[in-house]
Amino acid sequence: MKTVGYAAYSENTELKPFHFERRELRQNDVAMEILYCGVCHSDLHTVNGDWGPQPYPLIPGHKSRGRTS
Repeated sequence: MKTVGYAAYSENTELKPFHFERRELRQNDVAMEILYCGVCHSDLHTVNGDWGPQPYPLIPGHKSRGRTS
């Protein structure tokens, strides 16, 4: 499944589109179109590497709103 997210490519950079491939859905998965996503203080600390080295590109945001297909 082709997907686009907004990713940090290194510390202290603006988020830019990142195209990636997700695995196929499994029996217990839910497909969801993300309409909105919040980036909180913890996400910013993660992107900036404040809690240790991070694997970039990194797509922050774990609070989202969307709809199922």
